[in-house]
Amino acid sequence: MNIKEAVAKIFPEIPELDDVDFSQYATPYAALLTEFEKSDGKGLLEFQRFIKENGGEKAVVGRFIISLLQYLLIRYRRYGEREVIIPSVKIFITLKGWLIENGYERDWLNLFHNFLGYLVDMMPHIAESEDCDMANAYLTLIHSLTLEAKETFPEEYFQELAATAAKHLRDLREKCSIETPVPEKKRKNPC
Repeated sequence: MNIKEAVAKIFPEIPELDDVDFSQYATPYAALLTEFEKSDGKGLLEFQRFIKENGGEKAVVGRFIISLLQYLLIRYRRYGEREVIIPSVKIFITLKGWLIENGYERDWLNLFHNFLGYLVDMMPHIAESEDCDMANAYLTLIHSLTLEAKETFPEEYFQELAATAAKHLRDLREKCSIETPVPEKKRKNPC
């Protein structure tokens, strides 16, 4: 079975996964991935439907996405692979949406607490490798996540993470002459 092809079929909107080395990705869901790869389905919703139709719990989908994120982060931390950076950010956001939408908010908070620092660590690499507009979009997204974490978690670490993310974003915007100010905190909706 080609894990890369199966993962690409589940996440066709993340073409950067094609550049990731999946040779060391060990997953307990190999049989499911093999069967899904052979099916006509494509995309995360189709994968979720496939799991359900084959008697699996929807939690399997969440655990699979978590294992994928962990693998990408290990490739980044242990091997310094930059090819995993953009897929890591995209899988992180996908995971946030999937967990919250499916009632796993506690799991999301746990992952958010444990893995956000990796994304902040990736910010300088994103600023170097992407064009100014794309880098600004990714860094703005990561910065907004740090602001959310700062409001969610009491530890000083998240205050520092938000400050570091703000600095990376300011540095990029100065380098690229982008005039948008870095927001210091989230604005509350007056409605």
